[in-house]
Amino acid sequence: MNDNKNILVKEWDAFISENIRGAKTQIAVKTYVNKLISNNTVVILDFNHLALLLGIEVDVLARITSHSESFYYDFEIPKRDGKSRNISAPYPVLLQSQRWIYKNILSKQPIHDCSKGFKKNTSIVDNAKVHLNQKILLKMDIEDFFPSIKLNRVISVFRVLGYTKKISYYLASICCYKGALPQGGVTSPSLSNIITKRLDYRLNGLASKFDLKYTRYADDFTFSGEYLPIKIIDYIKSIVSNEGFKIKDSKTKMIGSKRQKIVTGISISSGKMTIPRKTKRELRKNVHYLLKNGLSKHLEHNRINDPIYTERMIGYLHFWHSVEPNNKYVKESLKKLKDYSIQLDS
Repeated sequence: MNDNKNILVKEWDAFISENIRGAKTQIAVKTYVNKLISNNTVVILDFNHLALLLGIEVDVLARITSHSESFYYDFEIPKRDGKSRNISAPYPVLLQSQRWIYKNILSKQPIHDCSKGFKKNTSIVDNAKVHLNQKILLKMDIEDFFPSIKLNRVISVFRVLGYTKKISYYLASICCYKGALPQGGVTSPSLSNIITKRLDYRLNGLASKFDLKYTRYADDFTFSGEYLPIKIIDYIKSIVSNEGFKIKDSKTKMIGSKRQKIVTGISISSGKMTIPRKTKRELRKNVHYLLKNGLSKHLEHNRINDPIYTERMIGYLHFWHSVEPNNKYVKESLKKLKDYSIQLDS
């Protein structure tokens, strides 16, 4: 243990000695506390203590842990392929609780280096960069990623860290919606990375045996190298299944040297990272007509119902800029759209 942890252990030892009766009970609590501190996480003694740490009333925490679905609202957001994604977002009191769990527990836990999604100072650019100048590409997706991570697996995360069965259940209940990780939960991304850590180790080990590179961005797997044997797909599916997930076969793609290679929305075909031509054309068109005709006419003409459309376009341009930072068109368009957005708000 480092000095800070040693100080923390001593402070808890003093507190336990003063406030808890019975030598055996004191030893048990000290052992429990020491394990949590050694695992770089916060000490939670019981239900009331958890409510105090979260900054909410005990009866509110009781309702959250018994009926968490009452603390979510559902909505849909458009996807790039024209379909929509269902989002279950927490109401403020649950949002506050999830943020606390993320900040004080989950954000401090290690994940695999090959995991590039939901990771501080790491982006889809870092994910794509790994696969530059590779001859063959294999892309695979996990089916229903968050919904396939059930409550019991989330409980196990907290149990491994050292929490009691009851505390682990309370924490997991705060993080789950209808018995699984929700799309829209603050803690869902970090929990998924912790839960897939062993999966990443196994898939990276498999990739190394075949002299391949491997990354995972959320539910997207990418393998690349000079040669990918077709049998590797069955090996991957077997490992993924063994880890409690399922591959979405319709998204599995083996891409040869002469075909366009796109990794998490970034083209790497030319040996450098660029935005795919189709994406550029679509963005240029939308930005042009948005600025030319105005937001209302543009949305009406294209039958778009999106209250944050301008902000979404700005977000896409920022993404483009992160991939191609020297692109003059992107810099100019970002300035124009931001100025236009300010005009709309004034």
